[in-house]
Amino acid sequence: MDTPRFAWLPNTITVLRLLSLPFLVVFAWKGMHNAFAWLLLPALASDVIDGWLARRLGVESSIGATLDSVADILLVLVMVFAIWPLHPYVYQQHGWPIISVVLIWIVAHGASLLRYGKLASFHTHLIRAGIFAFSLFALVLFLYGFVPWMLYTAAAICALGAVEHFIMLMLVPEWSPNLHGGIPEALKRRRQAG
Repeated sequence: MDTPRFAWLPNTITVLRLLSLPFLVVFAWKGMHNAFAWLLLPALASDVIDGWLARRLGVESSIGATLDSVADILLVLVMVFAIWPLHPYVYQQHGWPIISVVLIWIVAHGASLLRYGKLASFHTHLIRAGIFAFSLFALVLFLYGFVPWMLYTAAAICALGAVEHFIMLMLVPEWSPNLHGGIPEALKRRRQAG
């Protein structure tokens, strides 16, 4: 089977997202709000585009899935960090949902490392919805201003995604990339393995 002409493109887009992260950190640290917001926009768009292209071209891989997971985690952490220097009042008045979700996900990723020896690559609808909701909250925050209900909605979805992650860790016996179907797919794989 021939390799698609642009098979390299999805992972290249993910790598470009990773390369944007140090610039985002510097822009946030130096209080360069506009530069941060306008670089964040393509970084977030790349998260949608790389996975879609990989599926469309039929070039999904465990390396691509892992690279995407790492890029997602780091981009979310950069956004969580950037809120402090660019919008400190959000942490001062509404910090507990952000900190709680970050701590839950640190434990979730630590559990993945203990279970599989590497980060889980669960790209379920709920987990993606949590990342999307938080990304949308951050984008609105950095482009327009703080909308509290968006933060609390994103935090709730992210927390539910973490619960799903923990359940799937218990159900999926060995590391598997791109597990999209959530708990039903995890149950199916467990039945097939057992």
